[in-house]
Amino acid sequence: MSLTQALEIASQEAITLQALAAETRQAEAVHQQSSQAYLPSISTDASWLRADSSLITGVPVPTLGIPPTIQRMDFGPVEGTVTGVQVVQPLFNADAIRLRQAASLKVDARRQTEQWGRQAIRLEVSRLYFNILRAQEHVEATRTTRDAARKAAALAHSSYREGLASRLDTEQADAELAAMGARLEQSYANRQQARLELKALLGMPAEEELELSTSLPQPSPPVSLDAGLARKDLKARETAVKAARADTRASEAEWIPSVNLLARQQWVEGNEPLDGAEDGWFVAINIQWTLFDGFGRQGRIAESRAKEQHAQVELEGVRRRIQREQAVAMSRWQASWAGWHAAGKATKAASRAEQLALRRYEEGIGSMTDLLAAQARLDRQRIALIEARYQAVLAGMNYHLQNGYDPILAVQEQLP
Repeated sequence: MSLTQALEIASQEAITLQALAAETRQAEAVHQQSSQAYLPSISTDASWLRADSSLITGVPVPTLGIPPTIQRMDFGPVEGTVTGVQVVQPLFNADAIRLRQAASLKVDARRQTEQWGRQAIRLEVSRLYFNILRAQEHVEATRTTRDAARKAAALAHSSYREGLASRLDTEQADAELAAMGARLEQSYANRQQARLELKALLGMPAEEELELSTSLPQPSPPVSLDAGLARKDLKARETAVKAARADTRASEAEWIPSVNLLARQQWVEGNEPLDGAEDGWFVAINIQWTLFDGFGRQGRIAESRAKEQHAQVELEGVRRRIQREQAVAMSRWQASWAGWHAAGKATKAASRAEQLALRRYEEGIGSMTDLLAAQARLDRQRIALIEARYQAVLAGMNYHLQNGYDPILAVQEQLP
C-alpha cells in the first residue's frame, strides 16, 4: 500500500471524517427545513361529525291544521363528514427569512470544517504511515546493534580462550547481547502496534497483512509559505460568527408582523338536516402580530445576542491560537531540520569511534568496557537519527497544514 492509496482509503473510512460529513448533512437538512419561509404548505383534513343536543331535540314545529298546532320534533342526532384542502402561502415572514440565511451560513461553516478535517486527517494518515517506517528502521538498527554485540561477545570469548581477556569481558559482552535481544523483541512489538494504529484508522481488519511501498522521504529545508491562504477552520469560525449574527437578526425580526395567504376548499356531506353534499371555498390574507408573549421574545433576543458575542470571542481565540501554532510550527521545522543534520554528523562520528574501539580491542590495547560503550553510543545515535528524520518530515508537513496548505505538498515530489 502506497501513501497515496492510504490517503484515499482514509478519505472514505476515517471515523472522524464520517462524523464531520454527518454534521454537514444535518446542517443541510436544517437549511432545507428553512425553505418554508418562501414555499407554501398544503394540508388536507377530514372530520366525521355526530352531534345531539337540545337545539335539535324537541324542537317546536308548527303544523298546518284547524286549528294550527305546535308539535315537538327531533332532528338529531346529526351525522356528517367535513373534508377540506388548505393552502398557506407565506407572503412576508421576516424572522423565517433571517433564519434561512443563518441556516445557509451554518451549512457553509460545516463544509469548511469538514474541509479542514480532511486536511488534518491527511497529516494524521501520513504520521501513522511514516511511524510504521520509523518502527521498521528501529528494528533494522537494533538488528545491526545486536549483530555488533554478537560479534563483540564472540571476540570476547575467543580472547578469553587465548588468555588475552578476562572473564569480566565475556560476562559484559553476554549481558549486552542479551539486552539487545530483548530490545529487538520490543522493536517488533512497537512495529506491530504502529501497523495496528494505521489499520484502525483505515478500517482494516487487524489480521490483514499490510505492506508499505512508500519509503520515508527526506526532510525538506524550512521555507516560509505565503500566509495569504486562510485556514479552513478559521474560515469556518468567521462564517459561524456571521451565522450567529443572522440568528440575532432573526430574533429581532420577531417584532415584525407576518403576512400569509390562506386558501381553502371544503366539502360537507351529512344526513338530515345536513342532507346532501355541499362545497365551498374561501381565500384570505392573514396578518399576525404578537405584541406581547410573556417576555419570551425578549429572552430569545438576549440569548441570541449572547451567543453572537460568544462566537466572536471564540473567533478571536482561534486567531490567536493559529498565530501561535504557525510560529511554533516554523520554529519546530527549523529545529528539527538542524537536529537531523546534527544527528547525521553525530552518527558518523559514533560509527568511527565504534570502529576504532573494535580495532583497539582486537589489538589488545582496548577494553571491552570501551567497546561496549562505543557500540551503545552508536546505537543511540542511530536511533536519534531515525527520530530526527521522522520529526523533521512531520514538522515540514505540519507547517504546511498550519498555514492552510495540503500537508502532502511538503513531500509531494518524493512520493511515487
